[in-house]
Amino acid sequence: MISALIGSVIMSAVTVAMLIAIKVTDNALIKVGKYPLTNQEKEILIDAGFDSSETERINDDIKLIDFNK
Repeated sequence: MISALIGSVIMSAVTVAMLIAIKVTDNALIKVGKYPLTNQEKEILIDAGFDSSETERINDDIKLIDFNK
């Protein structure tokens, strides 16, 4: 009987901890910023076959992303 009670308390504590972790992660993702491509990322894209106009289009798409939905 006692072990079942202790098990319920542990399950409740773990559930609360999991919900708190999800809330913290969600808040962090909401506050994330939008940054343009770095020079290294541009080089990777150019090496992959993209030209400079396509990388600029990717930068424009990044600016349009709305993370607050």
